[in-house]
Amino acid sequence: MAEKVYTGRELSAFCLQVSILLKAAVPLDEGLYLMADDAPTEEEKKLLHTMGEDVELGDPFFESLERTGAFPPYVVRMAKLGQQSGTLDQMMESLADYYEKEYYMMKNIRNAITYPVMMVGMLLIVLFVLFTRVMPVFEQVYAQLGVQMSPLSQAASRLGGILSGAALVVFVLLAVAILIAAIAAGAGKELTIAHKLMERLKRNSKTALAAAGRRFTAVLALTIRSGMELDKGMELARELVDNGTVAEKIDVCSEKLQLGEGYYEAMKESGLFSSFHIQLIKVGVRSGKMDEVMQNISDDYEQQADASIDAMVARLEPTLVAVLAIAVGLILLSVMLPLAGILAGVG
Repeated sequence: MAEKVYTGRELSAFCLQVSILLKAAVPLDEGLYLMADDAPTEEEKKLLHTMGEDVELGDPFFESLERTGAFPPYVVRMAKLGQQSGTLDQMMESLADYYEKEYYMMKNIRNAITYPVMMVGMLLIVLFVLFTRVMPVFEQVYAQLGVQMSPLSQAASRLGGILSGAALVVFVLLAVAILIAAIAAGAGKELTIAHKLMERLKRNSKTALAAAGRRFTAVLALTIRSGMELDKGMELARELVDNGTVAEKIDVCSEKLQLGEGYYEAMKESGLFSSFHIQLIKVGVRSGKMDEVMQNISDDYEQQADASIDAMVARLEPTLVAVLAIAVGLILLSVMLPLAGILAGVG
C-alpha cells in the first residue's frame, strides 16, 4: 500500500494533468516526470517519478497506476479501457470531471450538515447559560428586593436548566461518537453501530439517494462512452454505489439483463429510475445515445441533490432561530413580569 493515496480533488487534478499532457502530445513518461517536479510533497514526487520510470520501461499506464496502490480501482479500470481503445486523453478528462463534481457534491453535503449542527450546538449552549447562569442572578436580585419569582417561573427555570444541560451532554456525546467513527473509517476500520446508522440515514435521505444516483449514472455514462457493454458498465458502477437502496435496484436490473431482458425493460422494472428518466432512457436506447442520456440524468440527479440540500437548510435555519427566539422570549417574560410588579408598586 502506497503512503500517498489520491482522493477527491487530488484525483481530479491528477487526471486533468494527464489529459492535458496527452492532448499536448507530450510522452506519458516525460509528463509524469514533469508532474513529479511540481509535486507539493516528497512522497508524491517519489510516486510520480516511479510511475514515470515504469512507463518509460514500457509498462502500460494502467498497470503503473495499479502498482502504486494510490488510486481507486475505478480509475485503474477506466485508464485500462482508455489505453486499449486509444482514448486515454478523453478518458482522463472525463475522470477529472467526474471526481471534480464528486468532490463539490460531497463538500456541499458536509457543509449542509455542519451548519445546522453548529447552530444546534450554539442554541443548546445559549439556553444552558441562560437557565443556569442568568436566571439565578435575577432570582438573587429579586430576593434582595424582597420579591420572589412565581413558582411557575422558578420551576420552568429549574426544568429548563436540567433539560438544556442533558441535551447539551447528549449533543457532545454524539459529536464525539461521530468523530470516533470518522477516525475509524479513515483508518479502514468499521464500527458496526455507526455503519448501520449511516446506512439507515442513506436509505431514507433524498440527498443521499440523489448523490448515489448521480454517481451511478455518471460512471455508467463514462463506461458506455468508452465502448463497454451496458451490463458490464453497470457492474462497475455498482461497485462505486454505497447506498443500499440504490444498490439493491441496480442488482435487480443486472439480474433482469442477465435473463435476457432489454435495457429499457430491465431499467423500468427495477424501479431504478423515475418515469421521466425512463422515457429519456427509451429514447437513448433507440437512438444509440445512451451515454448522453445517462450524463443528462446524472446532471439532473446533481441538481436534485443541490435542491434537497438547499431545502433542508431553508427549513432548518428558521426553525432553530424560532426556537431560540421563543425560549429567550419566555425567559425575558418570566424575569420582567416580577420587575413590572415592583415598578408598579413603586409608582
